[in-house]
Amino acid sequence: MAQLDVYANPIRAARLAYPYVVALQSQLADVGRERIVAPLAPRESIAALAGRLTPLVRLGDAEYVVIVPALAGLPDKDLHEGAGSLAGYRSEPLAAIDYLFFGV
Repeated sequence: MAQLDVYANPIRAARLAYPYVVALQSQLADVGRERIVAPLAPRESIAALAGRLTPLVRLGDAEYVVIVPALAGLPDKDLHEGAGSLAGYRSEPLAAIDYLFFGV
């Protein structure tokens, strides 16, 4: 499991609003049985929310908003339906995390 890999949201009840989650935790911090993730919401469902804390990314043919303020820990065993990677967008979610926690 690599940082910025995207998975189908394992919480079925939340998949309509947030179809995917992105792993934000570094592989260097590979401890325990959970991974820190942020949900991805389709851009058209919350377009007004996109901003510094909620970067816009493209996955396949669609645009999504990474909801960094909604970070959560999910069991790594539940993150098995891979859907791609946001490695090309590395700076955007990391800048949002810096802003959320450190105000920079």
